[in-house]
Amino acid sequence: MQEYIVSWKNRPNLNKNEHYKLAKDGLKILDDLPRFAKLTQKEMLASDVELLKWAGIYAQRPRDGHYLVRAKLPSGALTAAQARALAEISATYGRQTIQITDRQSIQIHWLELGVLADVVARLHAAGLTSTEACGDCPRNILGNPLMGVDSEETIDTEPLVRALVAKFQGNPAFSNLPRKFKISISANPHDVGFARINDIAFVPAKKDGRDGFRVYVGGGLSKEPKLAQPLPFFVPANQVVSIAEAVAIVFREHGDRENRGHCRLKYLVEDWGVERLAAAVEEKTGTLERGGEEFSVAWNPGIYYGLHAQKQEGLFYAGLHIPAGEMDADDLAALADLSEAYGSGRLRTTNTQNIVILDIPGARLDAFQSEPLCRRFPLQPQWFSGFEMSCTGNAFCNFAPIETKNRLIELTRALDAAFPEVGQPVRINLTGCFHACAQPQIADIGLTGGRKRLADGTVHEVFAVQLGGHLGPDAHFAIPLEGVVPEDQLLPFCSVLIGTWQKHRTGDETFSTWLQGQTQEDLQHLTQPFLIA
Repeated sequence: MQEYIVSWKNRPNLNKNEHYKLAKDGLKILDDLPRFAKLTQKEMLASDVELLKWAGIYAQRPRDGHYLVRAKLPSGALTAAQARALAEISATYGRQTIQITDRQSIQIHWLELGVLADVVARLHAAGLTSTEACGDCPRNILGNPLMGVDSEETIDTEPLVRALVAKFQGNPAFSNLPRKFKISISANPHDVGFARINDIAFVPAKKDGRDGFRVYVGGGLSKEPKLAQPLPFFVPANQVVSIAEAVAIVFREHGDRENRGHCRLKYLVEDWGVERLAAAVEEKTGTLERGGEEFSVAWNPGIYYGLHAQKQEGLFYAGLHIPAGEMDADDLAALADLSEAYGSGRLRTTNTQNIVILDIPGARLDAFQSEPLCRRFPLQPQWFSGFEMSCTGNAFCNFAPIETKNRLIELTRALDAAFPEVGQPVRINLTGCFHACAQPQIADIGLTGGRKRLADGTVHEVFAVQLGGHLGPDAHFAIPLEGVVPEDQLLPFCSVLIGTWQKHRTGDETFSTWLQGQTQEDLQHLTQPFLIA
């Protein structure tokens, strides 16, 4: 593995997490899992609980000795055998819970300290890993769930995803970054990798008749969202890994390690500017080719529902809706069986918390869509409930003050009933706190939950609202409204927005397009009756 000097160890005012990492590299925590099995939660050191993230393990809410494990699925790739292994782990140790994340990973909750070593061993035996699924290190690689089968991709990114995993996964040269490092790569022109909200992202580009990539850096959400900015390089496929490595090294050496709230790559890009960052990258790689044109068309916000032809003649993929990204272990095992009964046993998770089954022969499509599982997880869901996205909320998260998944399902199903003829997807993202794990900034309706004490002294759940977020060409974050919506006004609030769009839209104008035609003042005035200061 690559050697490097810990150049920041003598910086003054390092934050406490940096001291934890200087005392023990996060990857070393994997060696401690058998020892933790003999401890109670009270006996666990705060530093060890923090470093467990490098094993892909979080202490869940309430901090009573239960944990979640996050299995990394690079660009969503999952085999039937691996899906069954995850289902078995969940059924044995995790109360049957399965959650798909919006970075294409799978989480299992309710794990006790005593089983963590066995869980990690079972993952490894299945060809899976949770290593560095969390922590200040490279996370799961986000990308096109249709890589390798997508007729629109200009380059098959599956080999590149594997190469990026080989470079970064478990590599101690990159296990101590200032903060998380999120990589996205897709050669599909519809920005299916959500490029501009990642630390580094590769999107399709062309130059002189050659296919390659453009690279973006410095995206991220949370309480200070930033859109990633383009570097001036045209990147052939064989340079993707070296450029990603160079950016990671620059981040490692120069990122903020004092202020935990200012330590993402997005702040280094903001402080330095892209020209200085590009120069620092070229110091690592040598001179890079410039120019080329990004190949970008209308955004696909993670929608793969239905049956569609693959680029392999005679084969199709099926996109199924998983409500709120949540199912039980038996469901996942049944989907694995379905993928083998009709396809090649290959599944993919999406960054909208759904499932795709690959390689279904055309002659078997009618039989496939008549399967009972396709009614439970529909190929064509309804216009609101089919396009919802949420974080785990206070069921498991130590930061979220509200419950999210059931609340969002209740809201979207009520909207399905109220507007059955809407005819277009409406994307509602509900996140439980300012960390924005459910990406409200890029939703049609982005909701961030909280609690507020009203004038009468009572405390109520409330929602900050953002409207009209969009990626792809002309990417922009949603417009935040002034004030918050009380819980009992959330359905009327959404209904007024949807009803006004229905009344005034032109032809088949989407809700997203309609919102982009409104000013902040228009939206504030329309929804003011439901907002409180």
